[in-house]
Amino acid sequence: MFPAAKLPFFVTPIELAVLPRRMRVMAEYSYLVLHLPRGTPRDVARRILTDHAEYGDWELAWLQLNPDGSRKATLRRQIIRPVLTLR
Repeated sequence: MFPAAKLPFFVTPIELAVLPRRMRVMAEYSYLVLHLPRGTPRDVARRILTDHAEYGDWELAWLQLNPDGSRKATLRRQIIRPVLTLR
């Protein structure tokens, strides 16, 4: 996009609104839901989530602590789709 002070002289305000902008494609994720029972200590739950993050490239998307003490952890990781470069 052109900075306001450096617009080409031939661009009108109407054309400015239609100029193409760089759009970033949103990433696709795969999800994994873990149910941890109510007797699971906090250190064990942390270790389980850390192992998934370190060795499986998962990141914590959501953690729900239920009233009964059980936990529901939703992990996600980005799906990387290879792009063919040879034609």
